[in-house]
Amino acid sequence: MPRIARRKDPELPHHVMCRSISEIRLFRNDNDKIKYLQLIALYCQKFECKVLAYCLMDTHVHIQLDPKGCDISKFMHGLNLCYAQYYNRKYRRHGHVFQNRFLNKVIDVDEYNLTVSAYIHNNPKDLPNYYDCVDEYYFSSYGIYLDKHPDDFGLIDADFILSQFGKSPKLAQKVYAEFVTSCNKVIQKEKLFDIIEKFVSTEPYEYRSERYIYYRELKPNQVIEIVAKTFNINNPEFIKIKYSHSITNFKAVSIFLMRCLCDYSYKEICKEIRNLTLSQVAKLNRKGFELIQSNPKYQSLLPDLLEKIKVA
Repeated sequence: MPRIARRKDPELPHHVMCRSISEIRLFRNDNDKIKYLQLIALYCQKFECKVLAYCLMDTHVHIQLDPKGCDISKFMHGLNLCYAQYYNRKYRRHGHVFQNRFLNKVIDVDEYNLTVSAYIHNNPKDLPNYYDCVDEYYFSSYGIYLDKHPDDFGLIDADFILSQFGKSPKLAQKVYAEFVTSCNKVIQKEKLFDIIEKFVSTEPYEYRSERYIYYRELKPNQVIEIVAKTFNINNPEFIKIKYSHSITNFKAVSIFLMRCLCDYSYKEICKEIRNLTLSQVAKLNRKGFELIQSNPKYQSLLPDLLEKIKVA
């Protein structure tokens, strides 16, 4: 029986949930949770997207993800594949780690953004010692929202949600905390929306919280031409030369940017460049990401291209 097509919208936030198979705990200890958060941070950098909220429990994960124009399937596939490889290697096992595909719901109503955030941040309430202090649970972003602990992984865009609750950050934190507590006591979903009006502020927020979408519609040849200029390569078609170590970095950076900004799969990149296998493209993609992160010569490439496709 064919699988139901996943509903996705790269322009809207998503509530994403992943669960482990029944025989194992997804996270056996705190180090596993830290590894998963590190991987989320890595893939946010690779795909230029943002996390609005998260909570990691022993058997499942909730993420409120703002894809900013990227394909969440590519994001989540890469994230969960990397974690599954880490998990199986560490615990000397084989086979699946995650139960089926990840679940996602497109957040296409503004009020739902707020209730999803509260729902995710209330997740630890069933853990021993956290019923009345969910903000103290380290593996949730709630403590980051309230300045209870730092954003050690550089993941969270808290202003996007907090800007709905008050004109100053301190006031917004206070009202948001009251909102999350109120949602904790509500059983019927319909009543969650009823209480929003009591907490949401109409006054402008002190900190400007702009949300941008990056339309990933650049053509591969546009990306390759721009990268070629950076590498002082006169003919962009050189990227299709099969065996030439002198242009490896040029290929690597081009492939990473095609993956990020053209929304191309590895298979589509293979067709575009030719003479490369899927595994070679994957390796070059990793190399391109590392070059852009570490080499000052290439660091302006991604921000400059993002500026061309940014829409507020």
